[in-house]
Amino acid sequence: MIAVLVGFWIRPVLGQNQSPRTDSPSTAQPSNASQEQNPHPSSAQSAPVKNGGDGLSLNWSDVEQTIWTNAKTYVDLPVAEVVAAVPELKELTAETSREDLASLLDHIGQSCTDLLQHTPNLASREDQITQQRGVSRISQGMLVPVMSETRRDRQEFGYLLLSHVTADGIELREYRTDKHGRPIVSTRSQGGQMTEGFVSEWLRLLPGNQLELRFRYLGTEEIDGRKTRVIAFAQIPEHVRYPAQFSFEGMPVTVLFQEIVWVDASDFRLVRMREDLLAPRPDLHLRELTMTIHFAEVQIPKAATALWLPKEVAIAWEYKGLAVEQRHLYSDFRLYEVHSKIVPQMSTPSSVSSKPLESHL
Repeated sequence: MIAVLVGFWIRPVLGQNQSPRTDSPSTAQPSNASQEQNPHPSSAQSAPVKNGGDGLSLNWSDVEQTIWTNAKTYVDLPVAEVVAAVPELKELTAETSREDLASLLDHIGQSCTDLLQHTPNLASREDQITQQRGVSRISQGMLVPVMSETRRDRQEFGYLLLSHVTADGIELREYRTDKHGRPIVSTRSQGGQMTEGFVSEWLRLLPGNQLELRFRYLGTEEIDGRKTRVIAFAQIPEHVRYPAQFSFEGMPVTVLFQEIVWVDASDFRLVRMREDLLAPRPDLHLRELTMTIHFAEVQIPKAATALWLPKEVAIAWEYKGLAVEQRHLYSDFRLYEVHSKIVPQMSTPSSVSSKPLESHL
């Protein structure tokens, strides 16, 4: 079986001086968004390919509404159950106090805003490592366990992260490219797997986007050599403006997510993010979808200062009995510039022709 997973994250971001809209529930004041709300939240990831700033009109089906309503998330479960479900939390020092959660979220939002405003157009190398195996098959509408050989492959691409100023703020777009910097339409592995558009997941924590989430403070933990503060959050279905949309075998699927984020205790920079489905989708045979992002300081030639960027993204999913794990490793970051040239036509000296834009990495 070949399952294709494509996640698009093309989303406008509120500008620094732009206030959230006040005509929908998702535009409550940030201080309200920082409080733990009633259980039963929801979370969505990926987005329809949409460049404008208007919200989407979401009409969840009865099945989807039931799934989201009954979801028990990291925001709701006892801490012991959260730790059992997330191996990365094995060294967590749990803390129940939430007195400074609003202040902590404000600091995180400002840190993400600074990162967004100081991220130039970047190019890098991307290594995509994929392995997959069959773990079950569909029989009479049910998944029956099976065993199959693991398939592995590795691919290398160019990667572009472009910052775009729009009427709604700043927009980040991600592309895979060939060696000449031209976007690649399809980057599937030999097994047909394709994942892209996940490096900018941290945009969820910008101040204007925190309004779509419910939060919970979990405690502290040392991870990746840093002392961090750990927060859980989940998206609120009726507040999500740009939900994630994936394509499985050509079928678009909109899903919601819950997440754990580790934040540096000293400067509030993101150290790691883990994202899981808000709830499994048995109606679609989608049992699991997990993504982990590791951040690190990156020295970039010609850049004024070092940048704090995602260096590795790991994605795992199980769909219709096919279990896939895919790692994306980013290296050799550099500034991306596009130069244009005006070339006179030799046959008609009085005229000037425009040569196509040349990209130099």
